[in-house]
Amino acid sequence: MSKRTILFLSIAAILLFIVGGVAYVVGGTAAVSCAGSGATTISTDCASQGALPVLIGTALLGLGGLCSLLAFIFGLIKTAQLGAWVWFVLILLFTPLATLIYGIVGPDKPQAQAAY
Repeated sequence: MSKRTILFLSIAAILLFIVGGVAYVVGGTAAVSCAGSGATTISTDCASQGALPVLIGTALLGLGGLCSLLAFIFGLIKTAQLGAWVWFVLILLFTPLATLIYGIVGPDKPQAQAAY
C-alpha cells in the first residue's frame, strides 16, 4: 500500500463516480422520456431502454465506492505507520479530498524525531 496506490485508487474512485453518475442519469431520463409527458406509467418496452445504463451506472458507482473505501483504509494505515497524525485526522474527517491530496503531496517517510 504505497502512496501511489492510494493516489490511483482515489483518482479511479472519482472517475468511476462521474461516469457511473452520468450513466445512471442517462438511463433514468431515457426511460422517463420514452413514456411521454402525459403518461402516468412506463411500459416495459420503455423501461428496458433505460435499464442497461442504470445497471451499468449502479455497478460503476459501486466500484467507485469500493475504490474510495480502499483508498481511505490504506491512507489511514499508511499515515498511522508513518506517525503522520495530522494527515491521519484529515483523512479520517475529509475522506475523499484528503485522501487524494495525501496521495499527491503527503509524506512517504516517517518524520524525524526531535532530539532532546
